[in-house]
Amino acid sequence: MRNREVIKSVILIILVLISVFMTYRVWTFTPELTDLETDVNADTPSIGPKISKPIDSVIMPFRMINRNGTDVKGTSNMKDIKKVTDQMLSKEVKKVDVLSSESVVQLEDLSERYTILDFPDSVPSEMYLNQVLGMNMSYYPNVNFDRILVDTKSTNEANVYLLSENKQKAVKLQTTMKSHKFDQMNKEVAKDLKPYTGIITNETTTNEINQIYAPENAYSMNVYRYVTNKISVSDLNDVILGDSVIARSNEDQVSTYNNNTGISTVNEEKQTYRYTNLSEDENQQKDISKSITNSFKFINEHAGYTDEFRLFNTDQKTGKIDYQMFLNNYPVFNDDKLSSIEAVWGKNAINEYNRGLITTGVAVPSKKEADELPSSEEVRYGLASNGEIDFNKVTNMAIGYDLSLPNDELDNLQDTIEFTPKWYIKYDDEWKRYENGGLA
Repeated sequence: MRNREVIKSVILIILVLISVFMTYRVWTFTPELTDLETDVNADTPSIGPKISKPIDSVIMPFRMINRNGTDVKGTSNMKDIKKVTDQMLSKEVKKVDVLSSESVVQLEDLSERYTILDFPDSVPSEMYLNQVLGMNMSYYPNVNFDRILVDTKSTNEANVYLLSENKQKAVKLQTTMKSHKFDQMNKEVAKDLKPYTGIITNETTTNEINQIYAPENAYSMNVYRYVTNKISVSDLNDVILGDSVIARSNEDQVSTYNNNTGISTVNEEKQTYRYTNLSEDENQQKDISKSITNSFKFINEHAGYTDEFRLFNTDQKTGKIDYQMFLNNYPVFNDDKLSSIEAVWGKNAINEYNRGLITTGVAVPSKKEADELPSSEEVRYGLASNGEIDFNKVTNMAIGYDLSLPNDELDNLQDTIEFTPKWYIKYDDEWKRYENGGLA
């Protein structure tokens, strides 16, 4: 009997020590950010000014909406959005719940006053919460999301929700953040907020928390023209192919280069650069989180974010990541993908790397005036009335710029690029330009 009591005492002491150790681990937890640290002074070839971009300025929402009952206002201003996301940096999460439903998940305890942060595509919650926000959590749920909701009415600590793209899952975070801090930020940015509207396209978007939000009107959108700077192909090859570069061909304005493991193709007419690493296994399982974090680091190390770029598209099947150019807080689109950086990370190295070869230089006066854009309601009606469009497949809409290469040259001396405002629609998982009731 006495031996039994001794054993019980030993077991109890062990359990207490384990509890103390686990508590210490939680309170001293540090997010895994070491893989993202970039030394801007490292001896790495660069293709632009050696400026390191912080990860939360590249992987961030592209729209913020404040909803208070029926009052809906929003903005795409990066500085205003950062004021809100900065409130979440390195904060402690007291409790994590994963909510799910076979149809649409319900957030029953969400008040009528909340802030929405919209992302253009799905983002892995573990990567975002850990490596971007650096939140202190005991574990990270494996849920991809494209919308964050922050309850700003609660009198004390703010609940944060991450909604999956199909709205069947949500991650609820009970945090130590104070709701009044978010209210304070919202008051500071109130002057920049414009009336927004919620749009219903299918059964998923009937609920207010799941609706598609867009500005009611395009406010004072102008055409912009810039003198272009060209990225050196030689510098890019130094980054991608290294020293042993062999020029294979130069025909019809298409040049090919290769080394022992990969090949790059330069289209001088379209001003694009495409690289494929032939040593990587194309059939290997793609890890989207790894592809995001490692491609971000890779591009950052050689100053590849030559303009304002943000994470815009993720392909879960292929692992391809699309970083899209932004101008004046709006995404920039181009049919030849001149305004995007596409990357796929392989097992140990970059597998694919495709990008445009031009960057914006000095802004020049544009003689061309922008056509007045239709309202979001007119766009909604045009799409819903088009018999060739399945309106159920519309999952997002936004104002952006169409990047084009004008035929006329400024004083016939400088190459220029032009940015024309347009509506863009995310249709069947692909962003398309809205034109006269249809999609181009």
